[in-house]
Amino acid sequence: MVPGRKSVHKRLMAELFLNPNLPNYFVSRADITSADTASSVVDEYEAANVITFPNLKVDIDHGFWGRVDTDEYPELKKFGPVLMPDLSESEQHRRLRNGLVGKGLDKTTAGQMCDHFMSICRQLLPVYETVFSHYQFERRKVMWRLNTIRAENMHVDTYKRETETHFARMFVNLDSQPRIWHTSWRIQDMVQQAMGTIPPDQLKKLDRGQVWSKLNSSFFGQNSREWWDEQPRHIAFFGPGDVWVVDSRQVAHQIFYGRRALSIDFSVSKQHMKDPARHYLEIAETFRTDNRVAHDLHNARHPQLVA
Repeated sequence: MVPGRKSVHKRLMAELFLNPNLPNYFVSRADITSADTASSVVDEYEAANVITFPNLKVDIDHGFWGRVDTDEYPELKKFGPVLMPDLSESEQHRRLRNGLVGKGLDKTTAGQMCDHFMSICRQLLPVYETVFSHYQFERRKVMWRLNTIRAENMHVDTYKRETETHFARMFVNLDSQPRIWHTSWRIQDMVQQAMGTIPPDQLKKLDRGQVWSKLNSSFFGQNSREWWDEQPRHIAFFGPGDVWVVDSRQVAHQIFYGRRALSIDFSVSKQHMKDPARHYLEIAETFRTDNRVAHDLHNARHPQLVA
């Protein structure tokens, strides 16, 4: 229990509305209620599923997080503390509090935020490390996502530069309101549909990260202002305190509405994945090669279509 907490909102369960025109890649792990009952989800995670934990209860003061004024402290809208495994909890708390004070928070508010944050870490990290027990973690980053989002574009996560590391990503809704996600095609579905349709000369000019971006924009538009497209969607309402796991580089998603969340984003070297071929850069390279073969085969079968 966090000192000084006043109320705990009643926890609502995640609700899913599945589109029959999409694969159902949601996996419920109702058996996991704590670290003691947890087991690995790495196989499901690397296979690009969204894994939910309907019976995992985290003690969170949702009212506190809902009241955090990120207009007054804009740097908190997306803030990523790095956890140092060799430091004590008190030292982590001290460093984080000092960092928040350095961003303009008064000491009392900074201390309260650290108390609540450390309480969540104390409860969730043992579960996190167990469900990802096959991984050897490197950088241990936790991202506070305290910015209000409405109808962002559908996308798989992309980066300006190729990122060789893998990550294990867990979300928790901190807010007193639901976090509404739309999800669409997984990357393997996108690759299958796009095979042979993109001229190989276009892909040859791109690095693997740009190939990923090309697939993304081909399905969902060029930029974040294109918040709607013709692709089918599942809808997920993640209630206060709901926890879920997904590789956001492999499942297309759109935050339709959300205000306060936290993600645990520990990084893993590609060679320590159970299946390194499932790394996004490896998938991009395989697509580039297979797309050329499929495109050449199509042209050989239909020479009249070749200019």
